[in-house]
Amino acid sequence: MESRKVQSVGGGTLTVSLPREWADAAGLAAGDSVDLHAHLDGVLVLQPDASADDDTSHVTLPAVGEDRIATVVRAAYTAGYRTITLDADASGGLSTGQRRALDRAVRGLPGLSVVEEGEGGVQLRYVLDPSEVSVTQSVRQLAFVARSVQRDAANALTDGHEAAFDDRTSQANRLSSMVERHFSRALSRLDEVDALGVARPRLAELRTTARELAGVAADANRLAAVAGDVNPEDAATAEVAALAGTAREAVDDATRSVLGDDGVDAAHDALAATEGLRDDLDDFDRRLFEVADAEYRLVRAADAVRALTDRAERVAAVGVQHGLRDDAYVAVADAPETPQ
Repeated sequence: MESRKVQSVGGGTLTVSLPREWADAAGLAAGDSVDLHAHLDGVLVLQPDASADDDTSHVTLPAVGEDRIATVVRAAYTAGYRTITLDADASGGLSTGQRRALDRAVRGLPGLSVVEEGEGGVQLRYVLDPSEVSVTQSVRQLAFVARSVQRDAANALTDGHEAAFDDRTSQANRLSSMVERHFSRALSRLDEVDALGVARPRLAELRTTARELAGVAADANRLAAVAGDVNPEDAATAEVAALAGTAREAVDDATRSVLGDDGVDAAHDALAATEGLRDDLDDFDRRLFEVADAEYRLVRAADAVRALTDRAERVAAVGVQHGLRDDAYVAVADAPETPQ
């Protein structure tokens, strides 16, 4: 780091000279323009005039087999590329299986559309304007989806009806992927941060929370898959359902803290709840294995609840961090009196 003196050039204008080495490396000369980014944390960042064509503008991918197309397209999407081309020149176009796999992948990625298709391949483009995207609202919607799947999964256990919530799990994955995409772009493009109107530390909190909430929906779906195979009248089944309800409340408390709907105390309540849940789950496992004719599928259900507990803990940790950054957390320590 080096320091430079701020100078006045008249009319109230203040200037700072640019290091020559940096200007040469950036290809800047007198008369060129630079972008100034004033961030919410008080930092002013200077960047050469941002071009629409940069490392995140376009990527060309080989048209891989239908079993890999979804993986590579999702990777390019979450990396933040604006246009993605699947090059099929060598094969003379996509096969029917490849096209079906591509269609499924595109449906799972919000804002991504097929804009051109021919024998040479397919071009995809992200069509949403980041200035019209609310990352916070996307996480809030994701939290609602995750909560509903957890609630219905616990109810399925006590009702004794097999259930699956693939549509809502897919919706959770779509929302999480979009948050991941904007976070990735914000790492390399300051104009993305400006358009989103969210500082990068906050984006990191929301991205971690979105990932965990998508996992919550998947774990709850796994819990519901056991419902048709266990006895709803069994006291152990009711106990697992109750533990799942406690895990749901912990996830809710932690998420409200991250989103600012509740204070940091909610995150601490969630952390305390996860500690108690682990003790209860350990005790449940112990008692279950002592019963000779115990339903082994309840072990799978308990494992799903344990996974939900772990995710609640990780979101709660983000909530505590958010409280520290937001100056909403005040640490009060009982210091010993100073001897007179």
